[in-house]
Amino acid sequence: MIKRNASKFYKTIAESMVWMALGFDEQKQFTKQKIDPKQIVFDTLSKYISQQHNLELFVLNAKYDPSKKPASVKDFFNSKHVKQSSGNKMVMDFVAKRNEEGKEDLEPGCFYYYVLTHQDPKVNIGRKMRLVSEFTETDAIDKLYYFKSLKDICASFFACTAKDAEKQIESFYREQTDSFKQLTLDFNPSSSLKRKNSTDPAPTLKKNKISS
Repeated sequence: MIKRNASKFYKTIAESMVWMALGFDEQKQFTKQKIDPKQIVFDTLSKYISQQHNLELFVLNAKYDPSKKPASVKDFFNSKHVKQSSGNKMVMDFVAKRNEEGKEDLEPGCFYYYVLTHQDPKVNIGRKMRLVSEFTETDAIDKLYYFKSLKDICASFFACTAKDAEKQIESFYREQTDSFKQLTLDFNPSSSLKRKNSTDPAPTLKKNKISS
């Protein structure tokens, strides 16, 4: 069930959801409580969205093989070429980005550990990659990417396609992060004056919504 080259982040959350679906709590104690599969997903995602995580949870790996280059238009329809070259385009894009930045060349044939940093969602994955050894405190992990990587296992809980599961994950993630941002603003001293004469209640996190 755990996919190949999955991050610890994926494995941790996926295993947590599976245990809950089997009727076990966080301490691996069996309970008789029945929880809706969709609620298991939303409760688990909510928990991990609100937490801070170690960098090691987001680490992935890839092999740099310069002999595998993007297919030409003519070779694109050659199934053998596509099979040999698939999965390496992101690494080639990553290498191209490093060359543009004047960084040290990667050693061919070696596996490298990397994380995906937050950038414009339209930017291809190869240009989001950053070597773990070069990651700095000012870099921001593209957490939405990692949550969306759970789409396959979430699809089985939602009883829908992976594409639909991905949309639900993204919608829920943005809803939760927006709520956290609002809470931060309301507890910020600089925003207290704005609420001094307000009768509006302090905002709370939105309840998990179960999509049908």
